[in-house]
Amino acid sequence: MDAKLQVFTDELMISPICDFTYRWALNCGLSESGALRFSVAMSELVTNIILFAFPHDRKKKFEIEFYHTFSNVEIVIRELGEPFDPDRHIYNIEKALAKDDFDGAGFLLMRSFSDEFTFINRGREGKEFRVSKNIQIHDIDELLQQSLEQREAEIEHTIEPSPQKKLDGFTVHRIKATDAEDISKLIYRTYRYTYNKEDMYLPKKIEEAVLSKDKFGVIARKKDGKAIGYFAITPKYNSNIAEVGEAVVSPSYRRNGVMSKMMNHLIEIANSKQITALFGQAVTTHPVSQKVNHKFGFKTTALQLASSLNVKFMGFNEEYPQFVSIAFDFLPINQPPKKSIYLPKKYKDILLETYDELEMKVEAIEPDSYHLADFSEIDVKINYSSSSSLIIVNKYGKDFFTVLSEMVESLELKNPKTLFLDLPIQNKATPEQFSNISSLGFIYCGLFPHFHKNSDFLRLQKVYTKLDFEIIDILSDFGKKIKMFISDEYYKHI
Repeated sequence: MDAKLQVFTDELMISPICDFTYRWALNCGLSESGALRFSVAMSELVTNIILFAFPHDRKKKFEIEFYHTFSNVEIVIRELGEPFDPDRHIYNIEKALAKDDFDGAGFLLMRSFSDEFTFINRGREGKEFRVSKNIQIHDIDELLQQSLEQREAEIEHTIEPSPQKKLDGFTVHRIKATDAEDISKLIYRTYRYTYNKEDMYLPKKIEEAVLSKDKFGVIARKKDGKAIGYFAITPKYNSNIAEVGEAVVSPSYRRNGVMSKMMNHLIEIANSKQITALFGQAVTTHPVSQKVNHKFGFKTTALQLASSLNVKFMGFNEEYPQFVSIAFDFLPINQPPKKSIYLPKKYKDILLETYDELEMKVEAIEPDSYHLADFSEIDVKINYSSSSSLIIVNKYGKDFFTVLSEMVESLELKNPKTLFLDLPIQNKATPEQFSNISSLGFIYCGLFPHFHKNSDFLRLQKVYTKLDFEIIDILSDFGKKIKMFISDEYYKHI
C-alpha cells in the first residue's frame, strides 16, 4: 500500500484528493493524460460518496487506499453509507436527451476513464469500490536506447546454447543499488526479451526496489567482476516470510555451483532478517521451476488452479491450452514453537500430512466454544491480469456468511477465472464456519503457513473454467497427492 487516507464527507475534500491522486498516478508511471483521466474518475467517485452516501450527515468518514505495481495503479474506497445497487443506475442516452435524466452517467464516466471499475457489496461492512488503470510501459528497447528493429531481430534470432565454462572461482555478495545495470544486462543476455517480469529490464526500477528494501538479493561475479548470477527474495508486506521471485545464472556458467552458493547466501540473509520461511510459486506447465525449488528443500503445500496467464520461457514456446496453475512451495527457515490449529474435518488429514512434510509442530484441537465479533473483517485482493481474486478472512463476525456470499456474488459479476478464499486455521471458529462455506462451491487448494500476519491459512478455490489435470505437471510425490485430492473434488463440482 502506498497511502491510506481517512476522509470526512466534506465537499472541500474533493479537490485535494484529486490533486493527490493526479500527482501519485504520475509518480507511478501513468502519462499526464492517463493520470488526469484517472483523477477525473476518482473525482466522480468521491463526489458521489460525499454527496449521496451520507445524505443526512456531513461528519462521517470513509477510507481511501492507494496501491501500485509495475503494471497498474489501483484505488480502493470503503464506506459505510446508505446501501445502493449500481445495476439500477444504468445511463440511458434517450432519457438524458428527452428528460435531462443523467442517472448512471457518473458510473459510465468512471468505467470510461479507468480500465477496471469494481463494486463489492460487503453487507454490514458497507460498500467497496475499486478503480484500476493499467500503466502503459514504454517500449523496453526505447528505455534501453535500442531500436525496435534490433529488438525484433533479436527475438526472432535463435539463440545457440552457450558452451559450458569451468569457473576457477567466483564471489557472491548482497546486491547494492549500483548492481542494477549489471542485473538487468544479465537477465537480457540470458533470456533476451522472454523473461516474464518486465521491470527486470529497467535498471532504474531495480535500483528503486533495492533502495526501498522491497527486495533482498545476491549477485555472483567472476574474479574479473563480470556478473554471472543473480538471486532475490521479496519480503511479504504483512507477514514475516519472503518469496523467492527472481533467479538467473548465465548459461555458460551453469553447473558450477553458482545457484547453490547464492541460495545458501540468501538463506543467511533471511536468517539475519528473522524471516520465518521462504516460498516460491512454480508454474505447472513444466517441472523446471519446481526442480529448482525442491533441490533446496522446498515442499509443495498447495496447487492453485487457473491462476496465471501462459508465461513463455526460453525453450518452452509451445502454446498451453488453458490457464496456468501454480504449485506453491515452502521452505521453513526458523521453525516456530508448537501451535494449536483448528481444522475442518473434511481437510484435516491432508492438512496434517502437509504439516508433517514441513516438519512443523502443531496440535489439532476440537474447539469447545468461541466468540464471534459483531462484524467480520474480510479483505479482497484482485488480480486483474489473471481474472482472479483472493478473499482473506481476518476475523469472523455474526454476519460472516452473509457478507462472504455477497462478496462472492459481487466478484462473480466480473466473470473471474478463479476465486480464492483464505481461512485462518488458528481461529477456533473456522471448523464450524467452514460447513457454511462448502455450499458456495469452493474446493481445496492447500496450506499457506505464516501467510497473513504470521498466521497459518487454509486456502480454498472456486474455478470457473474447464481444466485438463493431465497436463498440470507436478514434480514431487506429495505434490502429486495434493493434485489428485484436488482433481477428485474438482470433477465433482464441474
